[in-house]
Amino acid sequence: MSRLVVVSNRIAPPDDKKASAGGLAVGIMGALKAAGGLWFGWSGEIGDDSQPLKKVTQGNITWASFNLSEQDHDEYYNRFSNAVLWPAFHYRLDLVDFQREAWEGYQRVNATLADKLLPLIEPDDIVWIHDYHLLPLAHELRQRGVNNRVGFFLHIPFPTPEIFNALPPHAELLEQLCDYDLLGFQTESDRQAFLDCIAVQTRLTTRSGNAHVAWGKPFQTEVYPIGIDPDEIARSAKGPLPPKLAQLKSELKSVQNIFSVERLDYSKGLPERFLAYEALLEKYPSITARFATPRLPRPRAVMSRPTRISVTSWKPPPGALTASMVSWAGRRSTI
Repeated sequence: MSRLVVVSNRIAPPDDKKASAGGLAVGIMGALKAAGGLWFGWSGEIGDDSQPLKKVTQGNITWASFNLSEQDHDEYYNRFSNAVLWPAFHYRLDLVDFQREAWEGYQRVNATLADKLLPLIEPDDIVWIHDYHLLPLAHELRQRGVNNRVGFFLHIPFPTPEIFNALPPHAELLEQLCDYDLLGFQTESDRQAFLDCIAVQTRLTTRSGNAHVAWGKPFQTEVYPIGIDPDEIARSAKGPLPPKLAQLKSELKSVQNIFSVERLDYSKGLPERFLAYEALLEKYPSITARFATPRLPRPRAVMSRPTRISVTSWKPPPGALTASMVSWAGRRSTI
């Protein structure tokens, strides 16, 4: 049976329980446990990138991680992946901050990762690469003589041509993506948008079904919707509550609560969630007493996951979001 080699920007090592709860990790771990193999990615540490890979093996899975230098982290991760690709792929061209040196850093890091990964790949391995940080990685592996089956899955939307083709390196990225044998998308709209972008740049031939050729490279496209692990959620729901939640439930008794924990990210629609909830209460005022809306006495009481704060476009105006939430809670609070 072929071994599975998973590559992602970050890995979720076996001793990191918080990381293992992430959406990407949930989707990957099931396949890795079934097939056995290797998970290769950034350690999350910024430091000496010349250090040997850190490897941890547990059962039939090996985790191999590397550090990024401060320059590589800044250019590859902050200034291109998250200041160019993330906003563009979420249809926010107004937030794109393209800088040539960041693009060069993005290409350089993907080339470096190919060099680090190459000695780990065995002839029958299936390589499965994930997300927008690693769009050129299959191209870099092909340049180094890798003929293994290489697949790619995009965990975020793929924009339509008028958005994607506004990026200066759009044609190069599209041609590099065609070095994958199989490209997976969340929705049919995303898959079609990718093909439409190619068709604007070069001749795109569809042989049968979802098999295509562009720039002389054969590849397939498919749609693979992914979501939560319902079995794990069900097990957690049946188990005992964490102490703080158990205390809260005891204090509130029969009052229902709605929780949402998100990163402070413009793509998450946080202000819109508050507006939607307020619209619900205005339309159905009789249900107000069924829900507990706590007062938020200080801005720091508004809880969210840390954002990629070093990316300028991700920073909300100082106090803007927390101030609006505190104001909203002041009008709607019941406890």
